[in-house]
Amino acid sequence: MSPLPIRTLLAASGVLLALGLCVFLLRWTEHPWLLASLGGSCVILFGMPDSEMARPQSLFGGHLIAAVSGLALNELYLRIGGPSEAWQVAAVAIALVLMMLTRTIHSPAGANPIVIFAENADWSFLVAPLAVGLVVLFATQMLVRRWQAANRRAG
Repeated sequence: MSPLPIRTLLAASGVLLALGLCVFLLRWTEHPWLLASLGGSCVILFGMPDSEMARPQSLFGGHLIAAVSGLALNELYLRIGGPSEAWQVAAVAIALVLMMLTRTIHSPAGANPIVIFAENADWSFLVAPLAVGLVVLFATQMLVRRWQAANRRAG
């Protein structure tokens, strides 16, 4: 069996570092759980780093749009009522339209409204787990890109 290419090892190291640091930092917040969509973001950031969805605008913008969509529609659901699933579906659809209009599509972010409804999250969700996770993922992605660049120069 041949050894894994260095790019693959760096990608896996990025995921381990990013999500491990998220878990550590989130333990000190009101939301000590790892946001599932951050795992999907790691797949894109470290496995497909040159894709449109790996751009900082897409990472931050997509997650922010989807989270705000979920939070706003969750508040409307709590005030108006009706089937929760309909509100969740609408929140994801609205998030997608806004991401398309702003060119910030980041597919894992589409899970945020669903998580927000499941947790009945409030606006603090934007800070933890979302902002904490996004900053850690972005910083780790920059670090991994530097390692990759250094590896290319050395190799």
